Amino acid sequence: MSRIFDVDTNLWRTFKSVSETRSITRSSAVLCKTPPAISMQIKKLEELLDLQLFVRGDHGFRLTPIGEEVLMTAEKILTMNDNLFRLKDKVNSYELRLGLPDDYSLFFLHDIIRALNTLEPTIHLNVTCKTSQLLINDVEHGNLDLVIIATPEGQNVANAEHIRYEELHWIGDQSLMQPGQPLPLVHFPEGCICREISVNALRMAGIEARVTFTSDSNFSVFNAINAGAGIGLSERSLIPKTTPIIDSPSLPALPRIELRTVANYERIPKFTLSQVSAKIQDSINESCAALVSGREEPQPLRRQQLF
Repeated sequence: MSRIFDVDTNLWRTFKSVSETRSITRSSAVLCKTPPAISMQIKKLEELLDLQLFVRGDHGFRLTPIGEEVLMTAEKILTMNDNLFRLKDKVNSYELRLGLPDDYSLFFLHDIIRALNTLEPTIHLNVTCKTSQLLINDVEHGNLDLVIIATPEGQNVANAEHIRYEELHWIGDQSLMQPGQPLPLVHFPEGCICREISVNALRMAGIEARVTFTSDSNFSVFNAINAGAGIGLSERSLIPKTTPIIDSPSLPALPRIELRTVANYERIPKFTLSQVSAKIQDSINESCAALVSGREEPQPLRRQQLF
């Protein structure tokens, strides 16, 4: 039967240090041990392994051929040992790479941060703002851990969880709808679900339109709409109280969209990421309810007024 024995990791660290410094004296300084203690640990390791690990030469201690092989194993053992103890810190905190559209960041991020602050383990946020389609690509390729997106109702997306449905409304200055003139539109860049629905709905209705203002900033988009640059499309919950809702039979009816979270479980344990996702879903639903209840009746558009 083969002999089974354990080697103290301190012996492996001493062995690795001497292999690097080639000196008992220098290793004693690095490891804060006396030279005799370093010598005894090297001797003990050689006795345990029944191998000669070093030879003494003009330039200090040099590894034997078998010592070179033992060093490779020692480095793996020390790496595994150190990684094991790092798990404690990893369990106590995670960096969450969160993605969401810019308008959702404006309306939801404050409450999301407050909600996640109540979680254990601690969540450190790294936030990216992009259109929903770009966010889906990023989470599928492992560039993000969790994204908040909007999709057409019922669209199949892997690892997606439902947050809520949102009604869409045309918004802006109704007087911009002039017979015989292309309808000016204000939208986020391509990849935005509201832009896609708007353009497709108008095309299907045979209404000529052109995008006259584009920005990836929610603040810029709504200010452009309020300034009369064109009409736009928005979720009911997110329409600022100073922005008129257009109710006109001349414009096509709009479908609902679905707000969802999509997760990638490669970096963060599924249990933890599911907790985070649930917190975010609850936070968004509460934010939407507060936004709707706080919206005043639509007021006449004043072109000089911003939010």
